[in-house]
Amino acid sequence: MKTTLLIILSLIACLPAFGAFNVDLPVVTHVQGASATFYTSLDVTNHTTATTGVSFEYISSDLAVDAVGSLPALGPHGNFHTDDVLTYLANQGFITAAQGASGFGTMLITFSNPTFTTGTEASATARVFNYLNSGQTPSVGLAYRGIPLTTNGSHTLSTIIQDTTTSGPGTPSILTNLGLEDVGINDAGTVDRNPVNIQLTFYDPATGAQVGQQPTITLQSGQVTQLNNVWGAYGLPPATHNVLVVATETSGTAQIRGYVSLKDTGTNDGSFFFMQ
Repeated sequence: MKTTLLIILSLIACLPAFGAFNVDLPVVTHVQGASATFYTSLDVTNHTTATTGVSFEYISSDLAVDAVGSLPALGPHGNFHTDDVLTYLANQGFITAAQGASGFGTMLITFSNPTFTTGTEASATARVFNYLNSGQTPSVGLAYRGIPLTTNGSHTLSTIIQDTTTSGPGTPSILTNLGLEDVGINDAGTVDRNPVNIQLTFYDPATGAQVGQQPTITLQSGQVTQLNNVWGAYGLPPATHNVLVVATETSGTAQIRGYVSLKDTGTNDGSFFFMQ
């Protein structure tokens, strides 16, 4: 996984002579849920006066799709935009129409200009919107900017997560979806095909005690998984509305990443942030 594009990978910590860099988008999707249809818009932007080629690799979360190709080249201060990236890939023949209509996975963006060495010369931003199926009214969704790949990345992550679905009237009803990704490279910047195991540990921050189940998640190279409704999935106490989660890589050597989406159960909109 991710072999084709990572052959030309020049990590931010490497010498400028190698050039080019990669940006990781941990979640791109087009999927119809029970009450909403979600889709992902993509903006790829050149922040310089130079031109650059742009390549991509999309890996679905079930590993059934590994699509590689080129996006339109970017001129000085140029931008590529699509309202629905998976449908765009299907229309260009990179994936099937069925895969474009129902998909969830990661995307690696490569900027090939050899003078791009800092990771700031260009960017990729994903926005996950949704249409409520009842009235097909577009909603705000969530947005995030992809992070350039580096050497010496994360192998342990943590963050506060939240659930207020039992808080009662006057409080927004929020649940937590948690995403975990095997980035597919090790700390030296070398492609790492070995799977990783990630141990999740949940703590009540008021007492420091472990709560709920403590699951282990196995991911293959380049794979992402999203754990929906963490409180319900892992038996976290309904009366504890804020929990610290620690994700520890217990086997494997690839870097890992994680994200949280705090989802409003009324609108299906999410507030997105990366674990650190």
